[in-house]
Amino acid sequence: MAKKAKSKKTKSLQSIMNKYSQVSLASEMYGEVENMPWLPSRSLVMNWVTGGGIPFGKVLELFGQESSGKSLVALDFLAICQKLGGWGMWVDAESSYSKDWWTTNGIDLDKVLVFHENAIEVISDWTIETARALRKKLTHNEPILYVLDSIAALDTIERLEMEQTDEKAEMGIRAKAMGNFLRKRSKELADLGVTCIFINQLRKKLGTMFEDPETTPGGEAMKFFAHIRMGFYRKKQIKEKVHGKETWVGNYVSLRMKKNKVSPPRPTMETEVYFLADYCQPGFSRYAGLAEVLEFSGAVKREKGSSIYYDKEGNKIARGEDAFQSLLEENKDIRSKLIKLAGINTFSNTKKVLEDLNEKEINLFPVGEEEE
Repeated sequence: MAKKAKSKKTKSLQSIMNKYSQVSLASEMYGEVENMPWLPSRSLVMNWVTGGGIPFGKVLELFGQESSGKSLVALDFLAICQKLGGWGMWVDAESSYSKDWWTTNGIDLDKVLVFHENAIEVISDWTIETARALRKKLTHNEPILYVLDSIAALDTIERLEMEQTDEKAEMGIRAKAMGNFLRKRSKELADLGVTCIFINQLRKKLGTMFEDPETTPGGEAMKFFAHIRMGFYRKKQIKEKVHGKETWVGNYVSLRMKKNKVSPPRPTMETEVYFLADYCQPGFSRYAGLAEVLEFSGAVKREKGSSIYYDKEGNKIARGEDAFQSLLEENKDIRSKLIKLAGINTFSNTKKVLEDLNEKEINLFPVGEEEE
């Protein structure tokens, strides 16, 4: 006669939650906080396309063509991070750091750590050790921004220390090391509230017909670990009179969302980036493209074929795109009202969220004791 199988005891849900401390109800994940704070940029269009900027602890991959503003937007996020009381961590794998250029873009050089390194394994260890030390220092939910510029410039220790004539043509070594880095560090970086920007280049696949012809260096891991993937596509040049001569001062740039796991998908929008300090403040324009965003989001209305803009109550506010754009730039009250209606995150919003957290004495990112 066959033996009767012993029935397994079923544990209660509460006992399982007590055993696995990482488990909690979704409604209780941030305690008294409704949502995780977002780090915004100065560009309102970019904040809208991404859904608010970058949530604390999440990963943004920026890729695109040369002169499309990838490093400039990372500097823009860094400047906002510092204004909110935070610090930056910048891996300068391309050796492109310039003291004058960073100060021109509003960076406080005493609140950013720059690491000149190309070896993925070394960068991985420095990243997590520095992130822990900074979060121990920043105990009031101040943002920490980590920027890696760029993935295309990275390699493994073995290959970097090897003579080029001795290198083996082995495929996937760098991609495997990059995958290990992301797999090993992403969870703790999220727990520490470190906002990450990985800058990458844009390459073309040869011979493709029915698939996406665009690809990025560093393997497939970044595509999976990034919460937001945004492509920057350079359009025509912006030329203006500078010192009496027509000069190339910037570019029109399309912001194309390829992946977003933290916000609903948004359509491609166009904005402007400037890089000539003699003409204006370098970086992405704060208001360029805002009119189109407000219309798409329903904050303003315009009948098909008409040039007249109306607010939600049906009141006429401007005639023509140029007049509406000027109104947005000059009238702070109307601009603030429309930005709020469109649900666009701003520096002021994030600052208020952090102030509320501090008033309630909530620390979203507690860390253990510091090592001697």
